[in-house]
Amino acid sequence: MPEPIEPIDPILAAAIDKIAGFVTATTGTIPSPKEIAGALTKYFVMKEIKEHIEMERESQRKSDAGGDDP
Repeated sequence: MPEPIEPIDPILAAAIDKIAGFVTATTGTIPSPKEIAGALTKYFVMKEIKEHIEMERESQRKSDAGGDDP
């Protein structure tokens, strides 16, 4: 029996809505969930997301340690 699907976190849902809004505004057509999923799982996009998360984590570590000064 498959695991039950958990509802998507509201923060992620808002991010997906933002992506859909951006695509709609810049192309004039609403993207399908399949199109958004395909774009989000491209290697380049996943790499950019990973690097952004790493940058945010490092910034948070520096902030937590009081190391914001250059």
